[in-house]
Amino acid sequence: MMLELSHVERIKPTMQAMPSRLASAVLESIIHDSYKHAALCGALVDVEAGSAPVRLEIDPATAMKMAQSIREHIRVEEEMIERLERMLKMNLDDRVAEILRYILQDEMRHHTALTRMANLLDREETSQDEYLSLALKYMFIQPP
Repeated sequence: MMLELSHVERIKPTMQAMPSRLASAVLESIIHDSYKHAALCGALVDVEAGSAPVRLEIDPATAMKMAQSIREHIRVEEEMIERLERMLKMNLDDRVAEILRYILQDEMRHHTALTRMANLLDREETSQDEYLSLALKYMFIQPP
């Protein structure tokens, strides 16, 4: 967790000084990912320390609202996936296509994770282990 956060502080000045908007945006994306990774590591520490409950206690009404909100975001992810796939079929500069494929991979991973999370919220009882499994499988970049 600390390694990710220290990385952010080291790369921020480079991002801010970068004359290329695209290169700066790529570095900014990496910074956001580092914050995300640090937050996920913190949550994993809680799980390992036993401070996270075994069962996620959510009343049915709250779970339904959360699932509905997540499903709305799933629809947005689906629209983004469709748009990105259409764009990639165009004859694009290789650099543009590479960035679009990178975004598409993120959107597909988000869609899968959100779908699983919505399905877990629809159930009456869900263990923290299932959420941990979800995070490990879909929130981290998988090796090709």
